[in-house]
Amino acid sequence: MMAGRRQISALTSRSAPKNNINLFPVVLHLLGCSSFRNRVVTQQVLRQLANLIQVVETPFQGRDDFQITLLRILESIPEESPVILENPSIFIRGILPSLAVLYKGNRDGNARFLCLKIMFDVMDIILNESSLKDQRSEDLKLISNSHFLPLYPTLIEDEDPIPMYAQKLLVMLIEFDYIKISDILDLKMVSKCFEFLLGDLANANVNNVKLCLALASAPEMDSKLLSQLKVVRKIGNLLEFVYAKDMEDFLEPIIGLFRAFLLCSIGSRKGFIYTKEPTLLGPISSEPSAQIDLQQCILDITDFGSNVGVLLELSASHEASIADIAFECIILLLKTAPREATTGFLTNLPKAGLILESWRKGTSYLILQRILHTVGYSCRQCLSHAMILSISKPEITWIERIVFDLKSSNIPELADVASLVLS
Repeated sequence: MMAGRRQISALTSRSAPKNNINLFPVVLHLLGCSSFRNRVVTQQVLRQLANLIQVVETPFQGRDDFQITLLRILESIPEESPVILENPSIFIRGILPSLAVLYKGNRDGNARFLCLKIMFDVMDIILNESSLKDQRSEDLKLISNSHFLPLYPTLIEDEDPIPMYAQKLLVMLIEFDYIKISDILDLKMVSKCFEFLLGDLANANVNNVKLCLALASAPEMDSKLLSQLKVVRKIGNLLEFVYAKDMEDFLEPIIGLFRAFLLCSIGSRKGFIYTKEPTLLGPISSEPSAQIDLQQCILDITDFGSNVGVLLELSASHEASIADIAFECIILLLKTAPREATTGFLTNLPKAGLILESWRKGTSYLILQRILHTVGYSCRQCLSHAMILSISKPEITWIERIVFDLKSSNIPELADVASLVLS
């Protein structure tokens, strides 16, 4: 074991002869074993590795092979997180900045990937250690904004899987508030983030969606920018795709993105006050025909009207958070695109009826109240605008019977709303 340490020390010593570089593969082999790695990687060794990574920032003969071995050595270290947690300064102030420099302009795709992967692995460990994160906050902000963010446009254009790692790291840094949304809010950057929607949806990854969700949810986001993207239909298509393929890890982010677009669009209404409570039929209902600034709203938001069917199915989900967001989207859609939402809802009336019919089975009162409001509101919209829709008489009779049952129930929260629907 001591021999292993002596080899590393000799290798990284400034006075070491050049032929000691030949020992690097031996070091890599030693670090491939966790029992060796725990004992060999000391603070002194880490400092020497930090010095070496700075050395390879400058080209020299034989650098290509040397840098790959050095990067693979560094890649193996995050497998033992205590090593990083005990020596954060060496990584934050020494190794991470050098990785950014080494990535930039490097012709070797493997080297570029390893630079980013090591950066991701190290920052993932540091960010998820709360005490360390607090202590190193300013250093982490510097790394994020001065070293990672300037590289991001290049990273997302690089070879796979570099863009995926870059997106994942950006999402993580945004979530931990080390990168502000305002730092990346320009049309070129935002459109690049949403670009995946224009391709094969089967190739989308969850980090794509999470990044878009973070952007669309940010208070700084300009609805005009989202409108220029013209991706509403694509978001709806992805929601349908994710639901059909039962991609559970995608579901909450994509339905959250759906809601974020609706909120961003409806937020352009003058005097709009957002509430999760159903108010479509109440005295404080928000009339969708209220003044809208067409320069501020998302112009293609009406495309979401074709997704009401899947939103209703998700409203019946056993996952309370999914059901809540799904029907919230229907309410918001009725307020921002009433005609399209009404058409979508009434043509999927049987799905709404199945949820209403489950009122005796413990279905959330909030969901039931929302559906009752939506039934009443949609019917009034249909009549007042003389909309021509194909709805069967038996469906209408069935819904009426359920609403009458709810009106006669001993549940005031539901009986009162059912009375409003029938009034």
